Amino acid sequence: MSHDARSTTTAARGESPVLQFVGFRLGDEDYAIAITKIQEIILMKPITRLPQAPDYIEGLINLRGAVIPVVSLRKRFGQPAREIDEETRTIVVNVHDRTVGCIVDAVTKVMRINRDQIQPSPLGSAVGSCRYVSGLARLDDRLLIMLDVEDLFQFEDPTSQWAGGTLA
Repeated sequence: MSHDARSTTTAARGESPVLQFVGFRLGDEDYAIAITKIQEIILMKPITRLPQAPDYIEGLINLRGAVIPVVSLRKRFGQPAREIDEETRTIVVNVHDRTVGCIVDAVTKVMRINRDQIQPSPLGSAVGSCRYVSGLARLDDRLLIMLDVEDLFQFEDPTSQWAGGTLA
């Protein structure tokens, strides 16, 4: 299928051929989340730790009167913890009718990417954290890992309550 035919098909379905993502870094890797899932990006706030929470759950923050859970994406992906610095940000996302903060090393930029530039993960969705990868895109000479926050924050176990909801 030619580029024009793909664009026409996408447009016929009412979908934009261009998607917007917010890019961020974890270590040396570049990631992105669809801008439609992001509520806001904030500086680090004081975190209230919770006893017996999974290690990737940093705790709770007060975001203008709303108490929301905060997750370290580094720890969620099995990477070592890192000191918080002036680049560290919390990306506040809305998933499954809940609001969750995601701590990242740095936010890089807002990007517009054509749908036809996004490739599926070559490892499929069954391998570890690859199940959270919705696709890959080339960014100059690097790969951009697109995250599916719906899968990343899948609420699997209804008996495991945390902060008013389940965070698997």
